[in-house]
Amino acid sequence: MEPYETQLGLATALGVGLLIGLEREQSKAERGGNQIGGVRTYPIVALTGALATLLEPSSMWLPLVSLLGLFALVAVSYAADIKRDADHGMTTEISVIGTYLLGALAVSRGVVEPMANRLLLVAAIGVVITFLLSSKEWFHAVASRVSREDFYATVKFLIVAVIALPLLPDRDLGPLHAINPRTLGLLVVTISGLSFLGYVAMRWLGPRRGLLLGAALGGLVSSTAVTLSFSRRAKATPALAPVAAGAIAIAWTIMLGRVAVLVAVVWAPLLKTLAIPLGAMIAATILGLVMTFRRDHEQHQEIALKNPFELGSAIKVSLVFGAVLLVSRAAVTYVGDSGLYLASGLGGTTDVDAVTVSTAKLASSGISPQVATIAISIGIVVNTLVKTGMAVVVGGAPLGKRVGVTGVLVLIAAGLGIAATALV
Repeated sequence: MEPYETQLGLATALGVGLLIGLEREQSKAERGGNQIGGVRTYPIVALTGALATLLEPSSMWLPLVSLLGLFALVAVSYAADIKRDADHGMTTEISVIGTYLLGALAVSRGVVEPMANRLLLVAAIGVVITFLLSSKEWFHAVASRVSREDFYATVKFLIVAVIALPLLPDRDLGPLHAINPRTLGLLVVTISGLSFLGYVAMRWLGPRRGLLLGAALGGLVSSTAVTLSFSRRAKATPALAPVAAGAIAIAWTIMLGRVAVLVAVVWAPLLKTLAIPLGAMIAATILGLVMTFRRDHEQHQEIALKNPFELGSAIKVSLVFGAVLLVSRAAVTYVGDSGLYLASGLGGTTDVDAVTVSTAKLASSGISPQVATIAISIGIVVNTLVKTGMAVVVGGAPLGKRVGVTGVLVLIAAGLGIAATALV
């Protein structure tokens, strides 16, 4: 036994009980004063759990009997409250039982060791319970803003991230040993997580938080979707072209940030050489934002984005990544660097993420960082050309001219960055 272990355990139990009890005391006014206890009852319950556990050597049945007695007391109180209020919940009753168990855990030896870890765990759980009890209105507000579709998408994402991903084999498989299922799954989860984070932030903050912020969050989901959305808006309202061009530029900036994150996940050393062209292109998109954006005609409208995570979409992304990985490995093996550049250019017409992932994976397997940097830059350049063309065709001349400025700046920056990389 550590020095003062019993005293510190009892003090922690008392502190947790007081914290939870204080919250329940303050909530009595909302519940009409009918709940089971308050600022005095909860610390007594916690101390009772601690004392029953300490007395276990003299009577092994005492903790169980005490817990059953508490269950009976809670059941009687709940039944009485139900008679007064048919809509009565069980939060308070469950918190009483939780407080008793925390008091017991605070003085239990051999469950969580050393003592400091055990007491820290008890305190942390007590704080979490207090937060959950005191945040009723906030949680209800959040629940009211989450659609059923969003909830199911979140559950599906968690199934893939928490259940499916750990089950994937962590070894190179397939032709040319180009595909590692665990790595592929991790990348799908990473990209989906970034997109999902942007989507949730957009739904939570709403369009009134500012158009540029919405475009930035949309860039986490899909810079192509942001480009198409604002192009359609500028076509319908040409006066919005300066605003739309700035929003598109900021979404492209976020897309380039995504590239850096993915490279860091797959093979971080590649960032040493990729930082030059990538930083130059980020500077170019920011310069394009400064040159083209005007707030005069800003309107708070929602960007048309759907929930970015569905199981079907995740499977398609996995297949695309696998195909690009295989094609890129085959191009390097049978054609050489020029084959990789061609594969990156073709992949960049639809998806920069797949090009980034496949090339970074090849860099981790042995191709030179300069070649990998050039390949990723080619994918970004081609993707930028596609989105610029989209803005010109869909958005019309007013938007096309402004987005074209940003596009040209990105091309110049990419060229200079690639040249600088070759010299390093």
